Amino acid sequence: MTSTAQPFRAPALEGKTLSGIPADSAFVKGKLTILSFFYIGCMPCMKEIPVLNRLKDHFVGRPVQIVAVAPHSARQLSAWNTLDQTAAYRTEPIRYEVLPECPDSLDRPGFSPICYSLSRRFGVNAYPTSVFIGPQGDLLMNVEGFPLRENQDETLKELVKMVEEFLGKR
Repeated sequence: MTSTAQPFRAPALEGKTLSGIPADSAFVKGKLTILSFFYIGCMPCMKEIPVLNRLKDHFVGRPVQIVAVAPHSARQLSAWNTLDQTAAYRTEPIRYEVLPECPDSLDRPGFSPICYSLSRRFGVNAYPTSVFIGPQGDLLMNVEGFPLRENQDETLKELVKMVEEFLGKR
């Protein structure tokens, strides 16, 4: 886990979420944004999804958003994010925003370097990686890997505490 002592501007987002929301500077303004970089088939990434779904539910009505960012196309992610498909990976469908990195024109097995543009921009070296962006667009923290606690409740408690601390610093 790395935290920046002096916050600096987070890199720009680009693209559209699966629900059609443009991912730009207005997308993060005024909200604590957690970008969860993952890919289909990454088992630690799959374990993280139910915890992040619960974290999203915990902060309903508060200025907190979670966004999954993946080096897949919108078509691939939409097809995968169904109960039947996610169950095969021992997880559940993502209930927060999903931002594909790969254009549908590259929708084929394997990945092109263009599919990692946001991951590279945010310095992602391992999956999953969570990036916390403050309401003013400042990069607050990067967390590499999924924090494996004794159970999901403990992990959720730790994440809630972390988010509450960030919200308190607004």
